[in-house]
Amino acid sequence: MKKVYTCPHCGSPMDPIETPLDSTWGGEIHYVCFNDECKYFKQSWDLLDQQGVMRTGYRCRIDARGACGPLAVWSVDALKDMILRDDLEETQERHTLDYFETEDFARDDESDDETFYNESPFLVQMDHLAQSTLEDLYVRLIPKGSRILDLMAGPDSHLRDDIAPDRVVGLGLNRAEIEQNEALTTRVIHDLNADPTLPFEDGEFDAVINTSSIEYIIRPVEVFREVSRVLKPGGVFIVVFSNRMFPPKAVNIWKRTNESDRVELVKKYFALADGFSMAGSFESTGKPRPEDDQYYSLGIPSDPVYALWGTVPK
Repeated sequence: MKKVYTCPHCGSPMDPIETPLDSTWGGEIHYVCFNDECKYFKQSWDLLDQQGVMRTGYRCRIDARGACGPLAVWSVDALKDMILRDDLEETQERHTLDYFETEDFARDDESDDETFYNESPFLVQMDHLAQSTLEDLYVRLIPKGSRILDLMAGPDSHLRDDIAPDRVVGLGLNRAEIEQNEALTTRVIHDLNADPTLPFEDGEFDAVINTSSIEYIIRPVEVFREVSRVLKPGGVFIVVFSNRMFPPKAVNIWKRTNESDRVELVKKYFALADGFSMAGSFESTGKPRPEDDQYYSLGIPSDPVYALWGTVPK
């Protein structure tokens, strides 16, 4: 059944559009008010012009979580050619998680990952509130004194001092990022997409974390199996993601699914790896964006936080 949304500003029916693959919106379908007489749309041009953003306006958009926010447009007709009509149900049927195909884990940019990530600037994955939420979760799930593997590590492992880890190994590709990460006691450069085998002993870690990078793994089931191998019995693997990404390097199946389907997708990775018992999940969405965040003026919620974790049976 097709969803029906009405614009909260003018009451007009909102039209579905398919998320462009090169965007960072997240989700497969978004809904937009294309009423040119909508007060929100008409007033946005003057408001942005006063802020020095010329020839730009906002339309009201409902995102994949059902949250309302602004969508920047550069003309009255911008994005109208993306409206989905009779083919909406066909599109939704085509994008399924019932099976995987080869192209599901292809990417727009298949160039060398190590070169790409070492040449790319640092990416702020989540706003401050979302990061604090993530840190609270890690404190709750990771036992004190743990041996921790940060899989696909970046400049911050989001591990508070409360955890007091025995050691933290960071495995990643961007040398500058992991050198900046002060939580790490050991740094390992390794390309999981080239070789999913982890260079560690069986049962070497108490906890493995993967933060905001699951969308880039092209052989996720093999990687999850390796994680179960390097975890001790009873050890926990925590996968956390939001809705930000480098679209050229994200796998196709991630880009064409909405946020709730991504939760199911990660659950499927755990199930297919056949080495975990699902232990829990967590979701934080719709919270107010911090006032010091660069996107606060857009009126959009704080970045969502989704987490799933599984344990290796004892």
